[in-house]
Amino acid sequence: MSFSASVIDQRIRQAMQGDSALAKSWKRSLERYQIDPGLSTPPRVYSRGQLKDYQTPLEDLMHTAREGMNQLSRQVRDAGYVVLLTDPQGVTVDFVNNEAHDKELRHAGLYVGACWSEEVEGTCAVGVCSIERAPITVHHDEHFRSPNTTLTCSSAPVFGPAGDLLAVLDASALYSPHDKRSQHLVLQMVSQTARMVEDAYFLRQHRHHCVLHLSESRALLDVQVSLLMALDESGRVMAANSRARQCLGAHPDHPLAHALTCMGADISHVLGLDMPALVTQAHRAKGDAFEVRHVASARRYFAKLTHPTQPRVTRVLADHAQAASVGTDLQALHVLAGTDPLMMSNVLKASRVMNKGISVLLHGETGTGKEMFAQAMHQCSARKAQSFIALNCAAIPESLIESELFGYADGAFTGARAKGVKGKIQQADGGTLFLDEIGDMPLALQTRLLRVLAEGEVMPLGAEVSAKVDVQVICASHRKLLSMVEEGHFRQDLYFRLSGIVIELPALRERQDLGALIEQVLHAQTRAQSRVFIPTITPEACDLLKHYAWPGNIRELKNVLRTAVALCERNLIEPRHLPRELQCGAGVPLLPPRLASGEPLASCTALSSQPPSSMPESALHEKSAQLLAHLRQERWNVSEVARQLGVSRSTIYRRMAREGISAPI
Repeated sequence: MSFSASVIDQRIRQAMQGDSALAKSWKRSLERYQIDPGLSTPPRVYSRGQLKDYQTPLEDLMHTAREGMNQLSRQVRDAGYVVLLTDPQGVTVDFVNNEAHDKELRHAGLYVGACWSEEVEGTCAVGVCSIERAPITVHHDEHFRSPNTTLTCSSAPVFGPAGDLLAVLDASALYSPHDKRSQHLVLQMVSQTARMVEDAYFLRQHRHHCVLHLSESRALLDVQVSLLMALDESGRVMAANSRARQCLGAHPDHPLAHALTCMGADISHVLGLDMPALVTQAHRAKGDAFEVRHVASARRYFAKLTHPTQPRVTRVLADHAQAASVGTDLQALHVLAGTDPLMMSNVLKASRVMNKGISVLLHGETGTGKEMFAQAMHQCSARKAQSFIALNCAAIPESLIESELFGYADGAFTGARAKGVKGKIQQADGGTLFLDEIGDMPLALQTRLLRVLAEGEVMPLGAEVSAKVDVQVICASHRKLLSMVEEGHFRQDLYFRLSGIVIELPALRERQDLGALIEQVLHAQTRAQSRVFIPTITPEACDLLKHYAWPGNIRELKNVLRTAVALCERNLIEPRHLPRELQCGAGVPLLPPRLASGEPLASCTALSSQPPSSMPESALHEKSAQLLAHLRQERWNVSEVARQLGVSRSTIYRRMAREGISAPI
């Protein structure tokens, strides 16, 4: 459907009146995204290959949500609705088709693979729901783009156990002859289904914890659970569903509110009963509900306590990412990526060059997981059944590295084995060769390696005949190889041969999923020590972990948590179980607490290692204010600010540290 310019102007004036969620969305669509509401372009639809990259991180959720989506579809299908599930960015990862309207639904973008983000489509139910994190109906001409003005769409958010937005559930129809009030029931059904999916996913994710089920009605506890909380063996709150966060942790000063972000409050602060008392009550109830009271409101709830199933072995961030338990497809890479945007982008790049004979160069600080990333690439590739051979060029004496890499023939030198030895290159034939710290390879060997890569043949020391080899080469370095090329310490032709694609692995302090990584590494270290229950990190210890600079990156994090798990008593990790440098706050904090306390920018101490700026103080004020304005406008989304300013995320973080800018807690 298309409109004249006057009609479009009238729609814009009407829609942007007031301060509602829809009015704000229209303003963003017009001013921030600069979308033309009269543009009749078809919806953006991702190909099957592209879509898989969005679906893979949500496979568990999609599996859990499927039955709920089918049930919702049965309720609304006859009225012409289709049910969609999108990721937080609005990409439709799953749907239940309405075959009677298949062709029209495809044309309208109500189909798997279609993108319904506000940035792409302007005001629409999925886009607004993702931003507002609340259920909403967008009906007919409330949609921003004119091709969508016949649609009626109702969306509701699906939250994860930690309160993060996992997905958006949507029911949309091509046309409705009635006004918006007619969609109230559909919105209720979508919201109810989203809560059911959320609770089912919560129970699946925390099946290895004790889970407290709460309801205001004894009779409805078994059929309509309202509140869910996951507890460790000491009674610390590990997670809670959205209803529990709303009812039990609404006040910002309440202990549970802090627990949900730092994994710490004791259940006794919430319900007045510690873990032994809860277990006793549950035992006495013999499977029936027992009564508890919310400390802050004195409201009565009926409760049941379920005990954990046998914990599974967690392989997240384990040392041997190439083990068969990692699985197939891109699972091993997605495990390493977590939810960090840059790492997810790295996984996308890696998946696209995989199996195409393109050399990969991994760059990142020491301890960022370069070898783990290389192992994961190997495990996800067509070569996974063959060998993954790693050689650290900096760990072997220069006199031995040649024989290690190329091997040697019988009698090649005094002391050589009688039958000779295959070098790392031949050992990796058919598989993957990982050369770590490639910048430390001597220049003479760089020439030989270049010849091997160019000709696909290796000549062992002392041999007269070369051997054909087929290897996927992945190299890594913490050094700036291009600078080494300019200085004459690294061959330029070898650099271009090795850097088919360069993947930058972010430092741990730069990752946006640091909290989740801490929890994942904690799980892995707990299982490695054969402990049944995962320790809880106190809020104080959690703050130290989150604000430490982590110069040793993931390797250092693993060592710190391995020791903390071994030292902790009562299954509780406290600051005293952490190294002295963490307790003292050594290193540059990730987000130094300055602006949040209201201190002026000029009073903030520079925390970076960079030399002081020679700019006038007024100019520093202006640049700091500009950066702060960008961050506030983008809701502290560092990736988006970096994209707008045309710099890297690490540059933004360095400026934030230098200028004392911290995100509000």
